[in-house]
Amino acid sequence: MEEHFVNYNQALALKQLGFNEPCFGKYDTRIADHWVLNILPEEHQFQNTNNACIAPLKQQALRWFRVKHNLRGFIGFRPNVKQFDFHIYDMSLSGIDYVKQRSLEEYIKDLLVGTHKEAESACIDKLIEIVKAK
Repeated sequence: MEEHFVNYNQALALKQLGFNEPCFGKYDTRIADHWVLNILPEEHQFQNTNNACIAPLKQQALRWFRVKHNLRGFIGFRPNVKQFDFHIYDMSLSGIDYVKQRSLEEYIKDLLVGTHKEAESACIDKLIEIVKAK
């Protein structure tokens, strides 16, 4: 089940960026592996605290970037090399600016990884990096 949640470092970065939605997972800084999963109903979801950092589902983090920062990340597959990559679009752009942000040169430079899970994690890392840089 843990593979559906962002990793510990991503959760910490998201907390610093202001992510604070109710989540079913959290990382507790008082225990060795940090991981805690809540299987209780929605009214018992975790919130950020001093000793805990909430762990959103990857899809929840991707939605937050889309809604809060107008950034859309998605995973692609390149059949010619049998590897996954990810793409990030600034949804506020349109017309020629939108086309320019995904030029062929940018597409070729995209990170290639072996699994969908690795691409998902790399995409979230890149979205965090983009928001931190703004």
